[in-house]
Amino acid sequence: MSDQPILLRNLKEGASFQGFLLAQEAAFKISAKGSEYLELKLSDASGDLKAFLWDVRAIEGDMEAVRADAFLWVKGSVTSYNGRLQMKLDKVRFAPDAEVGDFSRFFPVSARPVPEMLAELDALVASVEDPWIRRLLEALFVADAELRAAFAQAPAAKSMHHAHLGGLLEHTLSVAGMAERACAHYQDLNRDLVLAGVFLHDVGKTAELSYERSFGYTDAGNLLGHIALEADWISRAVGKIPGFPEDLRLQILHIVLSHHGRLEFGSPVLPKTPEALLVHHLDDLDGKLEVMFRAAEDASDSGSWSPYSRALDRMIYRRRWPKVESVEK
Repeated sequence: MSDQPILLRNLKEGASFQGFLLAQEAAFKISAKGSEYLELKLSDASGDLKAFLWDVRAIEGDMEAVRADAFLWVKGSVTSYNGRLQMKLDKVRFAPDAEVGDFSRFFPVSARPVPEMLAELDALVASVEDPWIRRLLEALFVADAELRAAFAQAPAAKSMHHAHLGGLLEHTLSVAGMAERACAHYQDLNRDLVLAGVFLHDVGKTAELSYERSFGYTDAGNLLGHIALEADWISRAVGKIPGFPEDLRLQILHIVLSHHGRLEFGSPVLPKTPEALLVHHLDDLDGKLEVMFRAAEDASDSGSWSPYSRALDRMIYRRRWPKVESVEK
């Protein structure tokens, strides 16, 4: 038998499970009958699953240690409710970090290797012809080793899109790839300015999000948000480059401040330059497509339609018309 743990994504209805999982959420609640139960959101690198312990007396050890961001040892079976898989637990206990061992199997990671993505990032930065923009990007993404490491590890969001380690870098490069094609088509666009906006529009998420265990928000993230954080970083970095053009600083900041596209979505201004408008729409498109692709591939339930997506305000139709594979002559 294999010693490899069973991944959540491979579990089917009726399957039994025992092993270590990370609690993304944990809450003690009272049922309609007045009894206390434990509701959990458990995860590993392959995904997450709701879980319920209907008798809290089955918790072994300290009940207060069973909380969000803790590793737990659980035993139970997979059931289904309203077409969604969940786990009915028989036993739960807190698991110390030393007992769990390798943390990497509990966190979803980008399908693309980080060194490969960093090499692509470096090549794009080196391709920038505007010396002011290139110096700014080099200062942040090449010379600043701490920021570079965080940019390579951070997720792009807590849960909506690219919510995995390396997701921020993956998302940024995806938007950059679309931007390259758009700039080749709309040749009045300033390609270097667009790339600056693409690389900088979400860099503040390295400080906004926490991602050492479950994904959440830091104090700075809750108080300021990534747009305010990165606007401050950009101004500080620009201030260290003697002679940096003020109009260029304003245009880069405008792309960053307006990239959510609408005031009610957190942008203090609307996109008012062609480059800002492009970055907003490409960022929005990449995030929403990732949500759709993930919903289409979700195997935790069956049917032609996904469950309602709060991120997109709709259900996703899963039946994809197959692509015709080209045949070499």
